[in-house]
Amino acid sequence: MSLLAGDIRFARSANMADVPEGGGPPSAQLLTSGRSNEIFPDISEETRTVGRVEIYQIFGILRNTDRTPFLGSNVILAEPPADPNVSVTLLSLKDPFATRAEIAKRIESGMATGSEWSGYLLENHFATMRSIQLLQRVGMPPPVLGKTYVLVYQEGQPAERRQRVRVKAVSTVERTFTQILNGTAVDFQAQVATVELFDGLAYDFPGSAPSRTFAREANKTVVRETVYSDSGMFYSAGRLTAATLITDTWLNVDSIYTQVVPNSRSEVASVDQQPSARRTIVLAETPRLVEVGVTPHTQRFKIDEVNVGLTYVFQCHPLPEPGTLFIDYWSLGQRYTITDDGAGKLEGQGGGAVSYATGSVNVTLKAVPDIGSAISLAHGARVAYADRSAQGAAVRAPEYAWIIEGDTAADSVVPGSLSISYTSGGTVRTVTDNGAGKLSGAATGVIDYASRAILLRPLYMPDPGAQLAVTCQLDALVTENLTGGTPDAGGILALTLAQQPAAGTLQVQWATVREVSNTAGATLSTTTASKGPDTTSTVIQYPDWWSPPATEGMAINWPSAA
Repeated sequence: MSLLAGDIRFARSANMADVPEGGGPPSAQLLTSGRSNEIFPDISEETRTVGRVEIYQIFGILRNTDRTPFLGSNVILAEPPADPNVSVTLLSLKDPFATRAEIAKRIESGMATGSEWSGYLLENHFATMRSIQLLQRVGMPPPVLGKTYVLVYQEGQPAERRQRVRVKAVSTVERTFTQILNGTAVDFQAQVATVELFDGLAYDFPGSAPSRTFAREANKTVVRETVYSDSGMFYSAGRLTAATLITDTWLNVDSIYTQVVPNSRSEVASVDQQPSARRTIVLAETPRLVEVGVTPHTQRFKIDEVNVGLTYVFQCHPLPEPGTLFIDYWSLGQRYTITDDGAGKLEGQGGGAVSYATGSVNVTLKAVPDIGSAISLAHGARVAYADRSAQGAAVRAPEYAWIIEGDTAADSVVPGSLSISYTSGGTVRTVTDNGAGKLSGAATGVIDYASRAILLRPLYMPDPGAQLAVTCQLDALVTENLTGGTPDAGGILALTLAQQPAAGTLQVQWATVREVSNTAGATLSTTTASKGPDTTSTVIQYPDWWSPPATEGMAINWPSAA
C-alpha cells in the first residue's frame, strides 16, 4: 500500500510549554498543517527588544498501518521567517524523551566549561534572582557584556547544580571590607561587580564571604568561563540570491549563518581616527603638572590556519619604553589584552617577557586566537625632552603706583586701615599696611599716608582683567604754622602741636637762611628740607645771577634735589 499525503504527520510532545520540563515523549495530538501559532506563540514586545530563545519539541510519525518497509524521510524548513530578527533552527537529539532543559544543555554545550574565572560569587544568591554580585581584586577586568559564564555548586557530586548565565549589564564599584585576623580588624579594598542576567537563576547558589586573600571558600559556588567548541549540528534555511537549476552544484544564498542565541552586540565604524596614547609620562610637576602621551608604534599579525597557536615572538622597533607595551588579540569573539609591568614581565590575559634592550617580545596567550583575526602590538618609544621650566625669560614682577583719591587735598590715610585685594589663579590675595608705611601680605611696597601715594609690588601674578580693591580710612590733614623758638645747645628745637598727631602722619617743613658778605668770597643760597616718614627732600635755591664755575679738566657733582 502506497503512502498517502496524510500518512506522515507532526505530533505534539507531551508538554509543549517553553519551560524546563517541556518536551518529553510524543503525544496523540497532531499538528494542523498551515495553522498559525501551532508551534511558536506570537512574539512579545519584550522578546523583540531583548531577544529570547524558545525551544519546543515535535515528532514526525507515520500513520500508515501496512507492513511495507519505511525507507526514511526528510524534514526541511521551506520558508524562513520574513522578520530578519527572527530565526528558526532545527536540532535533533536522537532522544524521544528529551526535555527542554536537556535540549538547552545541548545547545549550550557549544560553549564548553573552561577555567575558573578571576573572581567568585559574593555571599548567597537564590533562585529567580536576575542579578549576581562577584568579588574581584581591584583593577581586574569585570565580566564581559554578552558573554556566557557557568555557575557550578557541588561540582562533580550527585547533587551538582549547574547553570549557564549570560551577562546583560555590568556595573563595578570599589568597596572597603573588614576581616578579623587573629583578633585584629584588617581593612582591604575589593572590586564588586553587579551583573544583570538575561534569565533568572534556576537554583540557589551559596556564595563566599569577602576575603582579603580573594580565595573562594571550599564547597561554595564556582564561577567558570566558557570556551566555544562545535558540539552539534543545526539546520536552518536561507533565501536564494540568484536563480538556480536542479542540476546546479553551487547555490548563492543571503547568509550561511543563523541565530542560535540572541546577541545584543552592535558594531560601530570609526574612520579618520589617529592612534591615541595609551600611556603618558610626566615631564614636570611644578609649577604645574605637565604630561605628554606616548605615541604608539603599532604592528599587526594576521592569524590563519598556518600560524594559529598560543606562543608568539615579536620584535619591537624602535625599542619600547617600559610600561607602554600592549598586545591585543581576539578569541571566540572576545577581545583580550596583555600589558607589560614596566619591569619586563607581561601580564593580563596571557604571560611572557619583553626585553627593553633588544625589543624582543615572547608572549603566551591565554586562549587560541580566532582564525582570520589579527594580533595587534602597540608600544611607545623613549621620548627625549628637556625640562626648561626654570630657563624662561626673567620677567620683572609687575608694579603699581597710584594716589588714593580723597574728598579734599588735605585728606590723609589713617595708618593701619589700608587693605588691598586682588585675584591670582582664582584665589583672592590680600595686602595690608603695618601702620608704619610698609605693605605686607600678598605684596610688598610702601604708602605715604599724608599724600595717599602707594607703591605696590604683588607677589602673585594678577589674573587677566583683575582689579585692585582698595579700602582705607581717610582723615583731614591739619596744618600748623609755628614761629619762634630757639634750639638748645644740641641743636634740638621743641615744638608743641595743638592736637595729638596720628602715628606716621607728622610732616615737618622748615627754612634755613644764611647771610654772607661779598668780601667773604661765598655765595648766598636758600635750602628747604622736607622730612616725611620714609623720605627726606632737600632743595637748594641759588640767586639768579649765580652760575657754576668752569668744569674743564675736572668732574664735579653739583648739589641737586634729592
